[in-house]
Amino acid sequence: MRSEQILVVDDEKRIVENISFCLKREGFQTVGGYDGDQAIRIFEQQKFDLVLLDMNMPGKSGYDVMEHILGVDEDVLIIIISGYASIESAVKALKLGAWDYLKKPFEYADLIKTVTNALAQKKLINDKKAICARLEASEKQYEYMVNNSPDLIFTLDQDGCFTFVNHQFEKLLDFSSEDLLGTRFKDILHNGDISKAADLIRFEKYEQQINGGQFMHFRFKKAKTGNLWSDPYESFAFMELKATPMHLPAGHGRDEFNGVYAVARDVTERISLEDQLRQAQKMEAIGTLAGGIAHDFNNILMGIQGYASLVRSGFDCDSEEYKRLANIDEYVFNGAEMARQLLGFSMKTYQETGPVNLNYLLKMSAKMFGRTKKDIVINQYLEKDLWSTIVDEGQIKQVLLNLFVNAWQAMPDGGKITIKSENIVMDDCGFENFGKYVKVTVSDTGIGMDDEIIPRIFDPFFTTKNRGQGTGLGLATAYGIIKSHKGIFKVESKSGKGSSFMFFLPAEKTKANICKDPEENKIIFSGKGSILLVDDEKGVVEVCSEMLESLGYQVNAVSSGSEAIEILKTGNLKIDLIILDMIMPQMNGRETFEKIREIDPEIKVLISSGYSRESEIEKMMKHSCDRFIFKPFDITTLSEKLNEVFSIPVKSL
Repeated sequence: MRSEQILVVDDEKRIVENISFCLKREGFQTVGGYDGDQAIRIFEQQKFDLVLLDMNMPGKSGYDVMEHILGVDEDVLIIIISGYASIESAVKALKLGAWDYLKKPFEYADLIKTVTNALAQKKLINDKKAICARLEASEKQYEYMVNNSPDLIFTLDQDGCFTFVNHQFEKLLDFSSEDLLGTRFKDILHNGDISKAADLIRFEKYEQQINGGQFMHFRFKKAKTGNLWSDPYESFAFMELKATPMHLPAGHGRDEFNGVYAVARDVTERISLEDQLRQAQKMEAIGTLAGGIAHDFNNILMGIQGYASLVRSGFDCDSEEYKRLANIDEYVFNGAEMARQLLGFSMKTYQETGPVNLNYLLKMSAKMFGRTKKDIVINQYLEKDLWSTIVDEGQIKQVLLNLFVNAWQAMPDGGKITIKSENIVMDDCGFENFGKYVKVTVSDTGIGMDDEIIPRIFDPFFTTKNRGQGTGLGLATAYGIIKSHKGIFKVESKSGKGSSFMFFLPAEKTKANICKDPEENKIIFSGKGSILLVDDEKGVVEVCSEMLESLGYQVNAVSSGSEAIEILKTGNLKIDLIILDMIMPQMNGRETFEKIREIDPEIKVLISSGYSRESEIEKMMKHSCDRFIFKPFDITTLSEKLNEVFSIPVKSL
């Protein structure tokens, strides 16, 4: 163990030697100095624990030497020794930093006692400083950990007021510690959660329960609030909080409740994802219900349209009977469009896509809509060399019709619809994908929408119209169709200043098809051959059989996939084509199709359904399925499809 180093300074050599001898006998190490300058030089070259310093020396006085030494090492102990001491000089020395004062002559026992006490006190001081340094380091460590925690950490007093908050409050909620310290905890809560705040500081509650804390959920306000109606996650943070009581010493060996320590974790993103999941599950359930309704509805329409078209084919197109039956077709078409909306919403519809110039669809849709709405002026600004897009014509017509109807309803006293098409290249990071797009804009001069309405307009069944005036499916369906085409849908609107709906569809280099005029007279194609009709709906089988027979085909009908497979296996009937329904009990259309291909890879198959998953049909089309016809269909459409299928050459294996 290191012996304490002591510097003895006196202008009388004998005194220095005697003091040094006495101190060395007690185990101390000493060095002597005989004037102020020598003492300063020695001190600057060597570290000492204590200095015995004479105050009256030639040259530099003891006061000057002491001031210099303390300037070099403020922690050194200095004991003044002098034979001419006075109260004033002692006070002056102590004020300058001396530890103690000895008056000559003194007993050596007093010297040893004074030195020993001084060094012991220094050791205690050093130990205290070391403990304080470690404590300060520990406090800084925990302060760093608390303030850099991703969670909110805070304490409340017995009145529920903040006594400490970490830096995360400012990062997450924009509240500084100055804003919160001394304020009530409930002041930062959502109004619906204030009643729960009292549970945090109930004394009797913490006395009765285990002091392991409790978990609670709160909504914390943000200092910079947004529009709660349009985005509830912008104005509040959803927090999962664990509160633990603080019992601090109160004397006499007992503790008392002193407040609450709490840690709150931001679970806003999790809550948002859970809401999205619930919404997705709800939409999936609604979609399944909508798809099922559409399936049954399409079968009903199939019977109406089939028989109407059969009867109509027996009349001249200029007769009154033909026109009345054509009106039935129009109503069936409207019902089928409603079913298509439900199927589009439930994502159960198959897209027959091809390259299309959207300008033609825009012109035709605007022409048809303008005939019925004479109070609406429609202006068109169409790009001359518009790029083609790969789309399902029927679905894009449905999107346009929904947008036109929406614009018309926003202008109850009439107004103007502006249609615009243009080629654009996406290079803005705000879009999902880069590349070439065709942009279509449908603008109106209607009543517009408030900011809180816009985020909800694409929600299924959301409508601002009175009960009975709208289903809330129009824009939701349009949005779903554009998304299914890998497109982008946007809207801009201001209350009282109209709305602009824009959709962007990926452009293609392929040449666009020339769309058929919907008013063009259709031709019924007769045919011959043996057809196996597979459908579990009795009404559909009856009407389809009659239409096929009237077209010249021989028909054999079965109500299940297993029956169709059995007929093919026996080989008793010559089958030229199979019309196969997709939705059947036990063995569905896809399973039946796969077994048909195993038995006869070359036989022609026409898929027929009003309710089918697009992925299933696409997979079947890739595996040599010849065509798809969507229910309901009339005799003209059926004849066209059959003519197409029988015109397809047999693939060589």
